[in-house]
Amino acid sequence: MKILAFGEVMMRLMPPDYKMLSQGDELKFLYTGTGVNILSGLYQMGEEVYLTTVLPNNAVGKAGAGHLRQLGIKDDYVDYQGDHIGIYFLEAGYGSRASQVTYLNRKESSFGQSTLENYDIDTILEGMDILHICGISLALGENTRQTALAFIKKAHKKRIKVVFDCNFRPSLWSKASHQEIKEIYELVLCQADFVFAGSKDAQLLLDLSCSASFNETEALTDLLGQMIKKYNLQAVLGTRRTEHSIQGYICRQDRLTLSQVYPLTIYDRVGGGDGFAAGAIYGILHHYNDDDLINYAAVSGMLAHTTYGDSPITTKQDIEDYLKNGSSDIKR
Repeated sequence: MKILAFGEVMMRLMPPDYKMLSQGDELKFLYTGTGVNILSGLYQMGEEVYLTTVLPNNAVGKAGAGHLRQLGIKDDYVDYQGDHIGIYFLEAGYGSRASQVTYLNRKESSFGQSTLENYDIDTILEGMDILHICGISLALGENTRQTALAFIKKAHKKRIKVVFDCNFRPSLWSKASHQEIKEIYELVLCQADFVFAGSKDAQLLLDLSCSASFNETEALTDLLGQMIKKYNLQAVLGTRRTEHSIQGYICRQDRLTLSQVYPLTIYDRVGGGDGFAAGAIYGILHHYNDDDLINYAAVSGMLAHTTYGDSPITTKQDIEDYLKNGSSDIKR
């Protein structure tokens, strides 16, 4: 199967040893992004994966493309222009101290400044089975938003499944009104097949509501069911996480299916949701029933929290071993 993601490549900079920026004089770096992370996970599961994006036309951009190839992501549809890449600083949390993320330069990055002219959409979509789009591409600017919408419209016309991650980031939408944001999201949702979203997206972003008497599961079922009906979606997926556990869900028109509750030990939190998404997309591609799909996806997300870096490197065998045997100290 062939999966294409449209989205940005970012650089993550992080002080080592759980230090804060004010304490250190060195930084570790890696390349990341929602599409990058999901494609990395799907490659580990045996899929053929492509990213279409624009990177800086300099050593930083070429190194970024090299990193994509190391993750198994084909860079056939990567263009180069400009000088900048989006950056975020991660101060990893420890104990009661939460992690802190600080973004720089996203809207001014090579991807943020890219336009439709950078993408031969018909050629790029040829032979693809799934297109993944992240909500951040809608937020960076009118140019990336129009490109994302063009990809979605063409994929929908070609009967390529569209997977959309709401991934709403208020800080990137500071100049847009709530109504404007809602209307843009609805343009995508009406053409999507599978959506990653939660009850907050349904309520705060799409203005849906449910009875105040509902418990958490009843509210989730009702709100996501409304989304599915209103936008004619095949399913809505997501996770419920606590500090020590993770549970996945997939909602169809007529039912909510929950995974088991899995224990969560966090080594590196960033990218955990992308690990879940990779597992879910794999299950969709291979026509897993909902019980198997959501447990496979939840374990994929859980294991993504146990490895360094944003991009999942857990294999299909790792996930299936855990589903069959649970955790073990040493594999021999």
